[in-house]
Amino acid sequence: MRLLPTLFLLIWLFTGLSQGQQKEWPEVQKFAAELKDVIWDLQGTNSLKHLRFDGENFHAVTQAGQSRSQYKEHAFVDVGVFQLVFSESRSAWYFVSDDLKLITPVNVSGEIEFKVEAGTAVKPVKNFPQDIQNVVWVGGPEKTPIKLRWNGTEFEVGVKTQAWEVQKVRPIIANRRAFEFVHEGDPIWIAFSADGAEAWWLNITDVFGGHARSNPGTAALDAKTTGLTPQQNDVANHAEDLLKAGDSMRAATLLRELERKNAAKPEALRHVQERFKQLKP
Repeated sequence: MRLLPTLFLLIWLFTGLSQGQQKEWPEVQKFAAELKDVIWDLQGTNSLKHLRFDGENFHAVTQAGQSRSQYKEHAFVDVGVFQLVFSESRSAWYFVSDDLKLITPVNVSGEIEFKVEAGTAVKPVKNFPQDIQNVVWVGGPEKTPIKLRWNGTEFEVGVKTQAWEVQKVRPIIANRRAFEFVHEGDPIWIAFSADGAEAWWLNITDVFGGHARSNPGTAALDAKTTGLTPQQNDVANHAEDLLKAGDSMRAATLLRELERKNAAKPEALRHVQERFKQLKP
């Protein structure tokens, strides 16, 4: 799926990386309070394997739950979504399921924040994407604004230079209130706030998985058997757990990530696609 090259280049230049705005809404505060002392066992990540929020800060923890390091920069950007900032060039967003049993971490290399267009009536997003249909969000530089809209069939991305230039793409639902489409092999997520008033354009470099410690994974195929790297094999095992639990949406998101990462490895790709053939159309 390709965006117009000039349009995408403009948007790419506008994406930056910053700490998300901390939300003080009661619903977000309630979500933050519920996360206290939950230990997340992350799947597929390179170094951060276990994560815990102590009520004030997030900590990388050992398998036994002891604090290994503390992350100073974090934000609860929405209900069910928080962000850790690792450096000036790398952050991660974490999408948590409503029952607090599952987490989907994504590494982000660039982001743009959008606000609903002035005068637009919005409603809480209970049914996605139906509840965001025909709502317009505006972001980007003041002199070159960007607009986003879901028309019910396609996702419209527009940039105004001398005139509005619009490209339409057909996205996939990747996670809670999140669309995904791909440009030249790289996934882009558009995430929407629970109140329908905000959206975020996220340039994604990696997609991982994870369980709450109280909801352990059971799938355990060995990496040597699958031909995947150990980290990718952890992602595949997590996807299998999701599939067994009937969560085909999150499982399919991880399958697409594995397919992207193994596009040049035909044997590993074949094994992954065979393992998850029920997710293929």
